[in-house]
Amino acid sequence: MSWLSRSFKTSIGQKLVMAITGLLLLLFLFVHLAGNFTIWGGEAFFTQYVSTLESLGNFTHIIEVGLALLFIVHIFFGLRLALQNAEKRPVQYKVYESNNLIDFSARYTWQTGVLILVFLVVHLITFWYLYKFGGENRELFEIVTTWFANPIYSLFYVLIMIALGVHIQHGFQSAFQTLGWTHPKYTPFIEKLGTFIAWLLGLGFSLIPIYFYFSSIGGN
Repeated sequence: MSWLSRSFKTSIGQKLVMAITGLLLLLFLFVHLAGNFTIWGGEAFFTQYVSTLESLGNFTHIIEVGLALLFIVHIFFGLRLALQNAEKRPVQYKVYESNNLIDFSARYTWQTGVLILVFLVVHLITFWYLYKFGGENRELFEIVTTWFANPIYSLFYVLIMIALGVHIQHGFQSAFQTLGWTHPKYTPFIEKLGTFIAWLLGLGFSLIPIYFYFSSIGGN
C-alpha cells in the first residue's frame, strides 16, 4: 500500500482524491435537495420523510458516517492543495474556451470552500444537533421553519448557497479535467453543465429559506 500513500503526497494524487470525493458529494447534494423539497408537501409530509429516514436505523448512521468521512477527506486535501499552491506558483488547469464566470469561480475556490465549511458547522448545530440532542422534543419541520423565520440566518443561508454555486462551478469541470476527461469538443459542454448544476443547486437550496422567511412575515 506504500504506492497509495505516496500517490496521496503528490499534487496529481491529491487532485484525484478531490475529484472523486467532490463528485460523490455533488451526488449527495442532489439527494439532499430532493429530500429538502419534501418540505413543500407540508409539515405532515416532511415529518413522514424524516421519520422514514429515522426508521432505517443503523443504515442511516452508516450513511452519516460515510458522508462525514467524504467531507473530511475533501476538506483536508482541499486545504492541503491550497497551502501547497500558496507556497509556489499555482499551476492552472488548461481550460478550453473559458469564460469570466469560470475564471471567477476558479480564483475563489478555496475561499468559498472555507465559507461552506463554516456553514456546515452552523448547519449541523442549528438543525441536526437540535433535532437529535436538543432535548426539546420538537419536530424538524418546526426547527427548520423557526430558523428560516430569522432574517439573519436566512440571509446567511442564501449567501452561502451562492458560494456553494461558485464552488461547484469550478469544481465540476476541474474534476473532469483531473480524471482526464477533456476534449476541445466536449469541455465547453462540461463547463456549461457545471454552470447549470451550480445554479440549480444554489437556487434550489435558497428557495426554502426565502419562502419560509417571507411566509413568516406574511403570517405576522
